[in-house]
Amino acid sequence: MVVQVVLWGTLLLLMWLVFLKKPSALPPGRWGLPLIGYVPITRRSIEQQVTELRDKYGDINLWRMGTQVMVFLHDYQLIKEAFNRPEIQGRPQWETLRLRETQPSGIVSSIGLRWHNNRRFTLQQLRDLGMGKSKLVAAMHTQATQLVEELKKQVDSPAPLPHAFNVAVVNIIWQMVAGTQFAPGDPKLKEFENIMDSLLESLDRIAIPDFFPWLHNILPSWFMARMFKLDMAENTKKRFLDFFSGIIAEHRTTFDPDNLRDLIDGYLMEMDERKDDPNNTSDERDLGLLIFDLFVAGSEATKDTLIWMIYYMATNPHMQRRMQAEIDKALPRGTQVTLQDRPRMPYMEAVIHETLRVSSLSTYGIQHQGTEDTTLAGYIIPKGTLISSSNTSVHHSPRYWHQPHKFMPDRWLDHNGKLDSKKEGFLPFGVGRRQCVGESLAHMELFIVGTTLFLSLSSSVPPDKSLSLSPLPGTQILHVPMPQDVLVTVRGE
Repeated sequence: MVVQVVLWGTLLLLMWLVFLKKPSALPPGRWGLPLIGYVPITRRSIEQQVTELRDKYGDINLWRMGTQVMVFLHDYQLIKEAFNRPEIQGRPQWETLRLRETQPSGIVSSIGLRWHNNRRFTLQQLRDLGMGKSKLVAAMHTQATQLVEELKKQVDSPAPLPHAFNVAVVNIIWQMVAGTQFAPGDPKLKEFENIMDSLLESLDRIAIPDFFPWLHNILPSWFMARMFKLDMAENTKKRFLDFFSGIIAEHRTTFDPDNLRDLIDGYLMEMDERKDDPNNTSDERDLGLLIFDLFVAGSEATKDTLIWMIYYMATNPHMQRRMQAEIDKALPRGTQVTLQDRPRMPYMEAVIHETLRVSSLSTYGIQHQGTEDTTLAGYIIPKGTLISSSNTSVHHSPRYWHQPHKFMPDRWLDHNGKLDSKKEGFLPFGVGRRQCVGESLAHMELFIVGTTLFLSLSSSVPPDKSLSLSPLPGTQILHVPMPQDVLVTVRGE
């Protein structure tokens, strides 16, 4: 009997050491059970729980979710070090990111040579097509002006901000990608938005098997497809690629290598010039998924940031008046804002930067994955570990910001009143080798569209109402602004 007790005790101890106890060399945090990880029974959001991990364990901590080992970083310097490491440049092999592609394509989920080629190409295209180029700036002026006209329809009548915000931002990206803009109400625009909405809607369900991949081994494929919307995601992705294959085909028939009109033309040129290059990774399917990445990353983030800016100005009317006085001084009546006006409008730039910081739209950015065993902050980071930057923790940290939860654009101005944008602890577009390629384009849009809006209009909190500056409840990884009534007035009337 004693021998049996000893044997069972030894077996349980071994199971604890091998399967249940977190290896001591890993960062501190939540470990949980094999295959399941640590699944708390709580109503607290993921963000609240990760904040609790930071408060308990410090700037680097771990949470095993299902089979996925997630490491969260809460310090800017630590994030910068990690995301510049060559061995931490991978991406999770999640269907959510890969869109069920055998070979990850585009720029967000790709790795290795394909990612390198797509990043180089996209940065070059953004320099050639953006950075103040006349066609793209003209598109921003057109969309901003149309947005002002849409907002004027609800002047003096408190109402949520219109869908026209989404249309404006989509059209700006469309101009860069395909050289055209949709008219409001265009059936093809509605079709495109429907495809994007359907695909994004299905991603929540797809994400569950990403954390519990062993479900594929125990559940029938038909059940997996229905339960986790795998077929819906696949069909919607096909609709998206079919939609753009027609546009790419049209570009092929009118392609002129001496007159490149947009990003699609640039990619077709790349395909032709490098078709015999053994390092070439370009093909039309990759182009379609690259376009998808640009729309998902660019349209939602820019639209939501503009809405946050309007909310912050509505709740801080003295700041709005100061910003508008600067706009009036910099722009003679009847002129349109250009990028050359930026040095004369430091407070407008400060408002944009502070909106990006306080709203902290992307809570954790896009996860990196270790491609080999490494160490970080004295801990072992095994190959395959997922590493997330806790952007909100950094943006709201007193280590980097005085009164971090307060909206204070003046923190971005130096003693001469000039913009001081180089600050530690600021990473709305990420940091390191995989930093967002669209950062310069986003700043252009926010400056030109934002200036155009506040040149003509003012926003305020409706009488006898309040305006919440908390993100929409239920969104786990994005700080989406709540739809709510805003009072819009025409300036000078």
